[in-house]
Amino acid sequence: MLNIAVLAYDNCLLSGIAGMLDLFTLANWEQKRVSPGSGSLFCHCEVITFAGEAVTSFNRQLVMANCSLADCKNIDLLIVPGVMGRPDRLLEQTELAEWIGEQYQNGTVVASACSGAFLLAEAGILNGRQATTHWQLADRFRQRYPKIDLQIDRLIIDGVDYLCAGGTGAHFDLALHLIEKYGSKSLASVCARMMLIDGNRRDQAPFVRFKGSKDHIDEPILKVQQWLDRYYREKVSVQLMAKRSGLNERTFLRRFRKATGEAPLEYLQKMRIEKAKQLLLGSDQPLEEITAAVGYVDLSSFRRLFRQIVGISPTVYRQRFGDS
Repeated sequence: MLNIAVLAYDNCLLSGIAGMLDLFTLANWEQKRVSPGSGSLFCHCEVITFAGEAVTSFNRQLVMANCSLADCKNIDLLIVPGVMGRPDRLLEQTELAEWIGEQYQNGTVVASACSGAFLLAEAGILNGRQATTHWQLADRFRQRYPKIDLQIDRLIIDGVDYLCAGGTGAHFDLALHLIEKYGSKSLASVCARMMLIDGNRRDQAPFVRFKGSKDHIDEPILKVQQWLDRYYREKVSVQLMAKRSGLNERTFLRRFRKATGEAPLEYLQKMRIEKAKQLLLGSDQPLEEITAAVGYVDLSSFRRLFRQIVGISPTVYRQRFGDS
C-alpha cells in the first residue's frame, strides 16, 4: 500500500487537495470492490501542514491536518499542491522547501501540481531536469530557475522520482497518472469514468496564451519585440531583426534567446499563432483570411504550424473555445 502525504499551506487551492483525496479514496473503494476480502488498498493518505495546525485555503476554508512535518514519517509519495496567484509569499517559507528536499533525498517521490513546482525547484530537485507549471507562471519560473528545462506545453512530466503537473485543474490529471503508475491502468480508467474526467489529456498547449516575455532590461531586444508587435504580418527574417536591433546576427540570436527564452523565429511564429487564435475566437473569418492576416501564405503550412504549437487544429480550436 502506498503511503501518500499531501502538503497544505495558506492560500493553497482546496480543490487541489480535496480533488486528489477524492480520487485516491475512490481508488481504494474500487480496489476493494474488485478484490473483496483481500484487504489490499491502493493507498493510505494524510494531509500535513508545517506545525500540524489548520491552514486557510484560497477560498478561505480551513484545511485540517493529520500531522505536522516533524511527525510525518515513512511516506512513499509527497504531493505539493499549488497556490492561487503569485507564489512569492509561499517561497518565503524556506523551511518548506528544505523539508521537501530532505524527503526527496530520503527516497520519497515528490509530485507537484500547478505552482507547487516552484517549491520543488527551490528544493533543488529539478535542476538540469524537465518540469512544468501553470503557463501563466512560465516567465517567472524561467527567470528564477534558468537551470531547469521548463516544458510549459506539457501537462504531466514524470521524471520517475519526481512528477510535475501544469495548470490549475491538473491535480486531477496528476492523481489519475499516479493511480495508473502505482496501481494499474484499469484502476485509473475506472476512476476516470466514475468522476467523468478525461484521462487522456497530455498537454496544456491549447490553453497557453503567448505574451512574449518583455520583463527584461535588454533594450535592443525589447526594441525588436516592440517592432514585431506592429509588423509581425510582414516578411520578417533573422537578418532583418538583427539589423533593427543594431547588433550583429550572432550576438542578436544569443541575446534574444536569453531575454525571451525563445529563438527569434520561434517567437515570431508563436506571436502569429496567438494572433490567429484571437481571430478564430473573435470573428467568423474564414481560415484562409486568418492565415493571410497573420502573415502566412500557405494554408496547409499554417494548419501544421498551428497544430504543432497549440496541439489541435484551428477548426477544433474554434469549435472547442469559441462562443458558439
